[in-house]
Amino acid sequence: MIVVIISIAMGFLLGLGVGGGKLLIPALVLLLGITQQIAQGTTLAVFLPISLIAIITHMREKNMSYTHALYLVIGSVVGAYLGAKIASNIDTDHLRKIYGGFMLIIGAYEMVSKDPKTRLHYKKPKEA
Repeated sequence: MIVVIISIAMGFLLGLGVGGGKLLIPALVLLLGITQQIAQGTTLAVFLPISLIAIITHMREKNMSYTHALYLVIGSVVGAYLGAKIASNIDTDHLRKIYGGFMLIIGAYEMVSKDPKTRLHYKKPKEA
């Protein structure tokens, strides 16, 4: 039952663009007791179909920059391969600390960052 609750919550967060993986990995490790490597791999497998649904929805709503997406996909494929190879060979406890540190840095940044509208590259959305 806990897996169903986790999956619904993560799907909802992903649909909002929050990034459910930020919470899914700790949920799998803490609530289900699986290793960090297994949690990360499982999360990636789970997000493939969920991401496809979100992509289709955002395409229909015209909420996508195809140029940016193409560049991000190319770089991300290379980075994902390298990151997965490295993560597979890192001690689980060390990997958890790296992940936790990364999440603390992201959380601190989000707490102190300015409103997106005041950032250098912000472009006001087009009126419908």
